[in-house]
Amino acid sequence: MAELKNNQPLYFEPLQDEIHQTPDSFEVFVSPGDRLKKVTRLEKFAVLAFLTMLIGLSIVMVNYRNEISKTQNEITSIQTDIETKEKTATQLQQEKSELSRSDRLKEIAEKAGLSINDENLRKVK
Repeated sequence: MAELKNNQPLYFEPLQDEIHQTPDSFEVFVSPGDRLKKVTRLEKFAVLAFLTMLIGLSIVMVNYRNEISKTQNEITSIQTDIETKEKTATQLQQEKSELSRSDRLKEIAEKAGLSINDENLRKVK
């Protein structure tokens, strides 16, 4: 780094090009309260209406999400009910086919002392 030697004088040149300050161009500090007073009532109402609408829409969206979740739970429970009833129906159909076999009917008829003519048997659906 360049160091200043003891025998060199300190000399600063004022920068006249960068400073263009006139008596009318000074900056005044404005407090947020003063800035808020310049906002019109219509602007305040518009912002308030927007915030109210935003909060209202978010509440409605949460409500719809809850309704969707409830509906999905109901659908799932109904699907499980349908599956169990289909399973029961399949089991009953299988049991019906086992009970209506012609061999089984012949055995029951013979135990009861009845005779079965194979010519008279028909398959019922």
